[in-house]
Amino acid sequence: MNEVANPSLPYEHHVLICTNLRPDGRPSCSSSGAHELLSAAKRKLAEMGKPETLRANASGCLGRLGRCEHGPVMVIYPANLWFSCKTPQQVDRIIEQHLLCPD
Repeated sequence: MNEVANPSLPYEHHVLICTNLRPDGRPSCSSSGAHELLSAAKRKLAEMGKPETLRANASGCLGRLGRCEHGPVMVIYPANLWFSCKTPQQVDRIIEQHLLCPD
């Protein structure tokens, strides 16, 4: 494994996107396009060319924003930044703002 700023963490940034699907048909992140957004996040991180320090994964219900109706939900760790995203363009913008040019 390559060396990163905090050797106890495997990645400098980890993007999780909820892909939970409610079996009863109520709105959920999966039914709101989460898989397309996960693909967009993986593409964007690959474009950044640092696979050893950046990672995007699917997750189960993150339960953070209160209701699945606000999904898909995305979180960036270790910064603990939470977002509700609707389009691949929003995912790109968030990744650019917080991973390419973090404040």
